[in-house]
Amino acid sequence: MLAACSKSEPLPTTHDSASIPQRAVVIGPATAANIFALGAGAQVIAVSDYNTLQEATSLPRVGGLFDPNIERITALNPDLVLIQGQAKSLQNYCEARGIEFRSFSTDTLAAWRTEMEWLAHRFHAQGQLPAQLKRMDDGLAALAAQWPADATPPRVLLVISRRANEASSIGVAGHSSFLNELLVHAGGQNVFPDNDRDYFDLNEESLIRAAPEVILEFGTNPENALAIWQNSFPQVPAVRDGRVKVITQTDAMMPGPSMLNTAQAIAEALLP
Repeated sequence: MLAACSKSEPLPTTHDSASIPQRAVVIGPATAANIFALGAGAQVIAVSDYNTLQEATSLPRVGGLFDPNIERITALNPDLVLIQGQAKSLQNYCEARGIEFRSFSTDTLAAWRTEMEWLAHRFHAQGQLPAQLKRMDDGLAALAAQWPADATPPRVLLVISRRANEASSIGVAGHSSFLNELLVHAGGQNVFPDNDRDYFDLNEESLIRAAPEVILEFGTNPENALAIWQNSFPQVPAVRDGRVKVITQTDAMMPGPSMLNTAQAIAEALLP
């Protein structure tokens, strides 16, 4: 996921906008979810190995960002290849064969909106776009409105990765990530508000000094998360107070239509 959230600009592409893609290969679970949300899923013929979208479970898998299955992609004869992140070899492959190629680097709410607008235009699926954008905007605004104006947001550590059985090799979300944006809408504040990076590795000293009041983990085992943190950092306020929470939904770190569900789950986890 971190590679897919690089900050490079989308690669330029040319196409006949009157021609709707009919055989799109999508290597990026979030982009696939966006296309299906726009009602254009019928034009998707294959997805990545890491797809979690229920509507696409029966579609062929064609590898991932770093290991695309070129033979399988060739056999599917796509007219459009979409990816999240950078894959120069796949770009070169498509250019050599005249296949339209587009790369997205979506890791903010604004970038998600831009991606949705591009997809709606390219697939001639503008009908669903206003409803999808309004759903996100209204849902996030409603979450933010639930908190009293004078409330002090809890200071939250957003943990996107760590070792399975110990609180080490910790990866966290910084100020520039969509997870931070969702956290703010949900009523929290990042414990590293001045860190402009999207994701970074956290050392022990910085964690202790930051003293988060809540630790939110994504994709870990909720049954033993608190015990793991107690073994390593019992002095951290969030651990001491038992406020280590796990966001369990499988698509929580995916910048797609499910971001509203993620924000709602974060809001619930922040409740005292």
